[in-house]
Amino acid sequence: MKLSEEQIEEVRNYIIAVPKYRETYNELFDHILNALAECDATFSTDEIAKIINNDFGGFSEIVQQEKKYQKELGKKYNVIFRRQLLNTFKWPEILNNLIIFSLCLILYTTTERTVFNTKPIFFASLICCLSIAVFGFSMIVKNRLKHAKYSLLDNFLAYSCAFGLIMTNAVMQLVMNVNLFTVSNHTKIITTLSLFFFCSIYVRAFIKFYNQKFKILTLS
Repeated sequence: MKLSEEQIEEVRNYIIAVPKYRETYNELFDHILNALAECDATFSTDEIAKIINNDFGGFSEIVQQEKKYQKELGKKYNVIFRRQLLNTFKWPEILNNLIIFSLCLILYTTTERTVFNTKPIFFASLICCLSIAVFGFSMIVKNRLKHAKYSLLDNFLAYSCAFGLIMTNAVMQLVMNVNLFTVSNHTKIITTLSLFFFCSIYVRAFIKFYNQKFKILTLS
């Protein structure tokens, strides 16, 4: 059958509330339109329901498979992102790590002769991680408003963007004495420089990962 614009809109309205994620919705919508195009029956919501039940096992099965696929996709991209972090220790990315490590080593040796203020380095690390978090969550909100549904990858994007802030918050408890901990200045310096080194790896890995593996999916 050939569908009119009104009938296509009726299909859209019939399924809009069921899939939580836009990838699932788009796949379901396209499948139904193709199935109806090959069908000789008269258009009705009963025909839509028949396609959903026969081809997908009903709306409840779609919801269950969607949850399962979302978890599997998150695990897959977690592995890819961790691999990207490890890739910074491979040639030629390891050169950047060596430069940052050398800088940290120079700063550490300097502290043995002079008083060293850890706050500027800590806040530099915080700003880098905060920038990643703001970027990631703004992309989630932007695409949510644009597509009216969340993406299957939004949970992973939120986690990966917040990871740096979680680390800096943990270090803040030591460096800034926000909590109950009181540590020596020597420990503060080592902890802050370690955080700075980690943040340099995290930010570079995230930018490269997003541009190579993630950007097309989140913008589609």
